[in-house]
Amino acid sequence: MYILCHACQEEITEDSDFCPHCGMIFKKAGEVFCGRHETVRAAGVCIICRRLLCHRCAVRVHRRMFCDEHRHVKVQQDWAEVYRSTELNEAGMIKSVLEGAGFKVQTQNFQSVGFVWDGGGDSSQSRSNLNRPAMLLVPIPEYLDARTVVDDWLASSGTDEAENT
Repeated sequence: MYILCHACQEEITEDSDFCPHCGMIFKKAGEVFCGRHETVRAAGVCIICRRLLCHRCAVRVHRRMFCDEHRHVKVQQDWAEVYRSTELNEAGMIKSVLEGAGFKVQTQNFQSVGFVWDGGGDSSQSRSNLNRPAMLLVPIPEYLDARTVVDDWLASSGTDEAENT
């Protein structure tokens, strides 16, 4: 049976100790303590890594709780952005790698940007000038494993990881 989280109004199972959407810990979870400050009661969990966080450690971004390490992960609804690039072919390859590894992948901005000016076409230059990179998203609970797959593929392909998320 599902109920609504009182903090974010998203559906959760009634036996949940915390909300996977916003990271709020519920009273029925009992007394749990911050992973970094063992004597301080936890206020929530990072929605990415599930690390217990006190009010000092928690970083709130758009009403969601993150640890400091994962505060920059871009989240849309229940999806986390695992890769972003203006290189459409590379993004397509990484999408195939992720799907081959069993991940459900949602894509954004994979359509052609067409010919924009002076034959600019669908090149990385025209795509970046339009600020429309291709993005790959995975369900939030799968983000860490998917990120490992992406990092491994980038390392093995010799791609400069600094250019990507």
